[in-house]
Amino acid sequence: MRRIVVTGMGAVSPLGCGVETNWSRLLAGRSGIRTLSEAITADLSAKVGGQVPDVAVDPEGGFDPDRAAPRKDQRKMDRFILFALLAADEAIVQANWKPEDARSRQRTATVIASGIGGFPAIADAVRTTDTQTPSARPTAKAFVGSPPSQCRRFSSTSPRVTFPSATDSRARSARR
Repeated sequence: MRRIVVTGMGAVSPLGCGVETNWSRLLAGRSGIRTLSEAITADLSAKVGGQVPDVAVDPEGGFDPDRAAPRKDQRKMDRFILFALLAADEAIVQANWKPEDARSRQRTATVIASGIGGFPAIADAVRTTDTQTPSARPTAKAFVGSPPSQCRRFSSTSPRVTFPSATDSRARSARR
């Protein structure tokens, strides 16, 4: 039987960024669910949800995209990819992972789980296809910064597993 060792974790959630931040807020009984802005909920009956806070709203644990990627690269990525990169950075630092050779990189896997990541890009692509001729349509950016490129960023050369939704990840885990 093969064994898997989790050596580092990273988290970006409605409770904030960082495993310690999330854990301490959970233990304190805090929730990441809050009333959403009218700009988000104008046409919806639901007015509450979990949204990752920005650093301007939550200086202690809010999301700062500049910690995840350089500004010029941020324009090419959906927000969920920046979340994954920040969480991966945290996990690698926590694991103190610094592969020295090809064998070390080969023995490392990357597992990334995301809710409905890329939804804004998907919605934009649908709007674009509704309003533009085929030759004028831009390429959707939903897959820029996908797990293979994240693995290259962290020097991993071994298998990559991506779970596109939380429900799907539970189903796949159960089958293995």
